[in-house]
Amino acid sequence: MASESESLAARVVAIPRQLARIASYRASLACAVVIGACTLGSASEPVIQQLFSFPCPPQQFANCPEGYAPNVLIQASDGNFYGAAQLTTEGTSNPQGGTLFKITPSGQFTLLFTFSADKNGNYLNGDNPATSLVEANDGFLYGTTFDGGATNNGVLFRIGKDGKNFQVLHNFCSSANCADGNAPGRLIVGHDGKIYGTTAAGGNTTGNCQFGGCGTIFRFAPPITLTTLIALDGTSAQGGSPGGLIQGRDGNFYGTVGSAIFRFTLGGQFTIITRFPIGNGFVPPNADSGLLQATNGKLYGALTRYAINQVQFYDVSPSGTGFNEFPSIGTLSVDFSVSTLIQASDGNLWTDFTEKSAPNGTLIALSSTTGAVVHQFQFDGSNGQTPEASMVQGADGKLYGTAAFGGSVGGGQQASGTVWVLDFGLPAPSATLAAFMPASGTAGTKVLIRGSHFIGTKEVTLNGVSAPFTVLNTSFISATVPQAATTGPIAVTNEAGTTVSTGNFIVP
Repeated sequence: MASESESLAARVVAIPRQLARIASYRASLACAVVIGACTLGSASEPVIQQLFSFPCPPQQFANCPEGYAPNVLIQASDGNFYGAAQLTTEGTSNPQGGTLFKITPSGQFTLLFTFSADKNGNYLNGDNPATSLVEANDGFLYGTTFDGGATNNGVLFRIGKDGKNFQVLHNFCSSANCADGNAPGRLIVGHDGKIYGTTAAGGNTTGNCQFGGCGTIFRFAPPITLTTLIALDGTSAQGGSPGGLIQGRDGNFYGTVGSAIFRFTLGGQFTIITRFPIGNGFVPPNADSGLLQATNGKLYGALTRYAINQVQFYDVSPSGTGFNEFPSIGTLSVDFSVSTLIQASDGNLWTDFTEKSAPNGTLIALSSTTGAVVHQFQFDGSNGQTPEASMVQGADGKLYGTAAFGGSVGGGQQASGTVWVLDFGLPAPSATLAAFMPASGTAGTKVLIRGSHFIGTKEVTLNGVSAPFTVLNTSFISATVPQAATTGPIAVTNEAGTTVSTGNFIVP
């Protein structure tokens, strides 16, 4: 079996490997400009459409003004999508930079911020924003960069949705012995409204890990406080280099580490809940995506058996029991990864990746019960190539995502990745209501409602009486108890209809 340190090495180099891959492939990339797009479904099925393509000058050594290699999109409270392009400079062995951008559902692109070097060549505001943004309850967008900052070990930053007020909030590896971690990954907004994330290295320097530590799990309470919740020790009980977190319905955090899935409680307890079976090989597979908790309560993810580069999806209960590995769906192209699954409004699990039989990339939907592929589309190059980031279902029901390469541009420019949309006729996603606080109050009381799919909310009512409200992000709404309110349920109405809370809000 591979050692924990070998597993850690594979995970820590994942993002730098991706950046290096981008640099080497961009030099020889020629976008295949094909009329239309291709699917593996019937001729009547819709196709993947390019919303925007990132243009770059055709010469080998150039700066791409809008960036290139876009990453995960989020849909924010204003209904627009926000994301990061990982790089700006191309044609070099060490590509750097990156941008932050906004794009409307109709494809209008706005450059918000460029990560650039100072006169000494230092990226003090961050370098290589290789993960997704999150929208916190204060209305700002938060994100991390893999490199750059005061120590060149990455930063945590925030920026307004108008592109103003950019601020570095934390320079990783700024604590003694890098106790606060380095090489930060993706962020999430927790049930308490605070921001949580992981680092691939740093933390516990005495652990059984390379790269100066085994990684951390941290909490950030805006505007300035970062707290390391745990520094992994690299032992068989913990492993190292944790993957991105999700917070389950039970309030615990779940993620992947090497060839295992872990649970982490706010009380500080870290537990490996299951390990991937070795199968027919001699080396255990590694997690190849983040986790998703579906509506049935199960955790879903992807793993790769690197000996044969075979990708497989799985499900498991949050207790770690009932691990079920779905049949393989294909063989990955060398060094490419599978994006984290999402569950769309049709109940299916959607993801995209690049496989040998579809070199431009494939978008698929899986049955959550059998793992069977129920829908499949192929990128053709003109609408994007090499999708590596998870998609998002918009409030309109359409699927939106990015491709790291490809696209169609004019004016003598080269295509450097796309933002794409697929209108598959899916219904708009219904809102869910998980909790609200406080549980009681008189007229004028502010109530924080937690749930999902709140973007595009049209109305909030308390026992049938309309309440003033503000959508803070996809997971939180702030509402005010109206004057005529009486005790009863809270209801949220969006494009999909009305969702009603199971419990009552008490008006004394």
